[in-house]
Amino acid sequence: MSDWIEEEFRTVSLDDQRLNQRLRRLLTYKWQNLGARFSAAGHAEAMAASRFFENEQVTQQKILAPHRAAIVQRIAAGAFPQVLIVQDTTECDYTSHPKLVGAGPLATASRRGFFAHSELVITPERLPLGLWDTLIYARNDDAQGQAAEREKWPIAEKESFRWLQGYRHACALAAEVPSCQVVSVSDREGDIYEVFAESAQRRAQGLPVAELLIRSKEDRCLEACDQAGPDKIRARLAAAPALGTVRFRVPAATRLQKVKGQGPQPVRRSAREVEQEVRAIRIQLKPPHRSAAAGGPLPPVELTVVEAREINPPPGELPLVWVLLTTLPAERFEQAGALLERYLGRWEIELFHKVLKSGCRLEEMQQRFDFTLLPAIVLCMLLAWRLLHVMRLGRECPDLPCDLVFDDSEWKSVVVALAGRAALEPKPSVGVIIRLIARLGGHLGRKKDPPPGMKCLWIGLARMADFAFCWDTFGPAPADSG
Repeated sequence: MSDWIEEEFRTVSLDDQRLNQRLRRLLTYKWQNLGARFSAAGHAEAMAASRFFENEQVTQQKILAPHRAAIVQRIAAGAFPQVLIVQDTTECDYTSHPKLVGAGPLATASRRGFFAHSELVITPERLPLGLWDTLIYARNDDAQGQAAEREKWPIAEKESFRWLQGYRHACALAAEVPSCQVVSVSDREGDIYEVFAESAQRRAQGLPVAELLIRSKEDRCLEACDQAGPDKIRARLAAAPALGTVRFRVPAATRLQKVKGQGPQPVRRSAREVEQEVRAIRIQLKPPHRSAAAGGPLPPVELTVVEAREINPPPGELPLVWVLLTTLPAERFEQAGALLERYLGRWEIELFHKVLKSGCRLEEMQQRFDFTLLPAIVLCMLLAWRLLHVMRLGRECPDLPCDLVFDDSEWKSVVVALAGRAALEPKPSVGVIIRLIARLGGHLGRKKDPPPGMKCLWIGLARMADFAFCWDTFGPAPADSG
């Protein structure tokens, strides 16, 4: 399965063929030894990896460049009418590596590390096509004391600028694939007026534009209209008729919610069947005030708002509510439902971060300097994407021939070990091999079990690499009986 590395990085250009070859070699080693440190490959390989990351030609953008080109090719080859760019931020905690130079404070000043803001390209069916871009940065140690002043800063000087940058990157992808509709998806942190203004201005200028789908955080003010009515989003939604209802089941969960004056407080949700009413309205947002120092006045923006609100929540629990702001239409219930489904695809980047930290063991890497660590983080991100891609192929395209994804030594060794030689013919599908790999990782594979998740899959893939090594080293023939 490491053949994908040769194909994905055939156009890599680090200005030295030896560096290009070393990049592929490092990726292959990490892919075949998920979670292992480079030092586990031996002293010579560890020194070669160290010299590679210290080379000034090895940058995040140069590593990503061939992968980005491959994303564009995948979109064109698949003739996808729509793709989503899901962006989100996660912490990379290196508190246990106090000698790391360049780290900064995380959510609390006692923890040190970096923030990674990543943009994952997925299809509406949640097949990950690649990592379009990532911004890895450290906060300044005095950032906590600047909170009162940040409101007066222009957006380009704020940490939240990453969301506007992410949207601009989505527009760049839209320019690369004009036949495909690109939708930028963000959670509540992305509810920033400058992002909406950027979309409206690009559209007015006839520039390539990505659509927006953002979960609302602020109950924003609306421009005055001819008809009398509420002047805020939530009140206007409450006055709108329901388009229909949706039903689904949610598991029990506990999350932390900020309460003014008390800090984060646990909010519990019971497992239950949820029924939500769906509403959609068209609004014109009133721009917030911006001083000349903060960039000056902003234009009004016209958007669609979609709300899904739980009917009759259990006593003592808050209703489950989603409010989405979008540049896409939602005049009918089917359109509003499709937008809700698209937003749920944001969960893929949460899985991506989980694989990055738990499967690739990102936070266990030991580097002395940030400029050597950050390219190594990007390499792990590409491996995390590939893991997600393989898992989703098993779910969305289970009937594909297995040798389109796996090397012969990989799938054959797993089949022989778990199902016997007779199962080699006829050639099994991708879905069958994925389930066998998951069994190596602890998935029971019973009829009523859910599809295998990421944890059992990355454990199984690591074991598969060992099986394949033995297959290549000792040969596929059965041992002599005599």
